[in-house]
Amino acid sequence: MSKADETREKILLYAKQLFSEKGYYLSQISDIVESAKIGRGTVYQYFSNKEHLFISLLERFLIEWEDYIKELSINEDLSMISHYTYLQKRLYKAFKFFFSDRDRANIILRSGLGLPDHFEQKIQHFENKLINMIIIDLAIAVEFKHIETKEDLSFAANLIAGGVFRIAHYYLSIEVNDTILLQNLNEITDKAANFIGNGIFGKK
Repeated sequence: MSKADETREKILLYAKQLFSEKGYYLSQISDIVESAKIGRGTVYQYFSNKEHLFISLLERFLIEWEDYIKELSINEDLSMISHYTYLQKRLYKAFKFFFSDRDRANIILRSGLGLPDHFEQKIQHFENKLINMIIIDLAIAVEFKHIETKEDLSFAANLIAGGVFRIAHYYLSIEVNDTILLQNLNEITDKAANFIGNGIFGKK
């Protein structure tokens, strides 16, 4: 990594921490300058303004999320595992994405409210990627007759995705050490899988 790349990464790191803590509107370039201990002009060598910084972070998060979704979308042999175990694995991976980087999760889960449309559209990409993956999973469950009917899979997927985002937001909002949060990931996943599984499968 070149010196210029290292400097850009440093700015993005401190910007991520600041946006996570204060939100977009209360964060200022001067705060990033002070935290990163760099010159104000250095920031403007890489980013034209605060909006450019924020958009750069959102675009990075989207790439990370898309890569993660691709990994999640690798086909499982459903003849070898139960539909409930498959659901558990999916939920575990989704929650782990959020819990493994609190600052990233805070920005994704909280930023969409009250921001300009072009920001909200980028946040919406995260939800759409998860929803589309869930729709595919539900269609597979129908094919394997784990779900009895092909009702509105889009509605069900939105309901499940909303639950995933809301549960992640809830656990990140309470005063829990990140290490403990990750240690409790299995318990959180089991709780979510029980509620969701009972709703779409009827029983394990």
